[in-house]
Amino acid sequence: MTEIRQGKPLPEINDFTRPFWSAAKQRKLVMQKCQRCGTLNFLPKPWCVECGHRDLKWVDVNPQGIVYSHTVAHAVMMNFPAWKADLPVILCIIDLDDGARMYAQLTGCHPAKVRIGMRVEAYFEDISDDAAIPKFRPALSR
Repeated sequence: MTEIRQGKPLPEINDFTRPFWSAAKQRKLVMQKCQRCGTLNFLPKPWCVECGHRDLKWVDVNPQGIVYSHTVAHAVMMNFPAWKADLPVILCIIDLDDGARMYAQLTGCHPAKVRIGMRVEAYFEDISDDAAIPKFRPALSR
């Protein structure tokens, strides 16, 4: 974590992670895809989490999925008081429709209503002039 925005730390954005954060600023969810085995990586890494290959390409992924697991934080995180207004915070592991798994915050839902298997969709919250962070909310019924 680096700078502080509105009393909250910003993620470290460097040449390696910038494609993820910049794409989010453009309201797109991207991940690295291994060119050998097809695995999608989250968080950005210099190698495939499945086979170790280093030929990774940034690809768009479907920003929809289901809640795999979740927890609710009722205490301020990392001793940053600015997070107090966000409590409680729902943190989820999301199984994306494209097969990747990522963690993110779920908003727009009372903690008691979160269910494993619940359909969710990503949206993007600006965190700086150059980056946004993906968060999830319950998917609209079809």
